[in-house]
Amino acid sequence: MNKLVSLLATAIVVMSISSVASASDRSTYTAYTRGTTTTIPESRVYTLCGDIDGCKVRISMYNWDGNRRTASRETTFFYNRSNGNWRDLASDTQGTTGNSGTQHIQQAWSCYFTDGRYYNWVNQGDSNSNFYVLSWNQYNASNCRVTLID
Repeated sequence: MNKLVSLLATAIVVMSISSVASASDRSTYTAYTRGTTTTIPESRVYTLCGDIDGCKVRISMYNWDGNRRTASRETTFFYNRSNGNWRDLASDTQGTTGNSGTQHIQQAWSCYFTDGRYYNWVNQGDSNSNFYVLSWNQYNASNCRVTLID
């Protein structure tokens, strides 16, 4: 009986450690205010997307129809911290963060993964190395989310 309890306790600890490790391999950022971006720190993009295999980016729009549904799209994203260059597989887009010009990496309905900052519907430009999630006015979504998955 003691061996069974010990084995069960070990399995629980291992499962707990595994779920914590996988949680650190993803980050979700949500834009609740339409027309204004939410910051995705460059340091987190680098950690999750700055290696040889890049990362998955899931962009989703929530509650656009009042029925609490989520619509989403996924892509593979690569980021090079040494020069700020990035590339998106699905949209076949490329750009450079921090180059003063806003570039949208991916758009899904009213949701954008972008390198430019917006405030109150006005483009503030791309003045730093951070990335952003933006909820725009194409649909009546409650929010937009970008999840980075390594």
